[in-house]
Amino acid sequence: MFDKVVGLGKEITGEVFDRSNLIEAGEAQQAKGTEKLKAIREQAKADAHKSKAKAYDAKERAAQSAKA
Repeated sequence: MFDKVVGLGKEITGEVFDRSNLIEAGEAQQAKGTEKLKAIREQAKADAHKSKAKAYDAKERAAQSAKA
């Protein structure tokens, strides 16, 4: 999130002072922040799926133990 805020600040500063290098740097930093957030979301989804799989595994083992 920090990258997105700082990037926006650079982009706005670049617009105000007509500095294309700041605008480009700000856009790049915002894009980096966006990708980091996407990665965090995807990791959270993966962790949730892993937890769900473990729960099903435990359920399967319990069912197998009950049969024996």
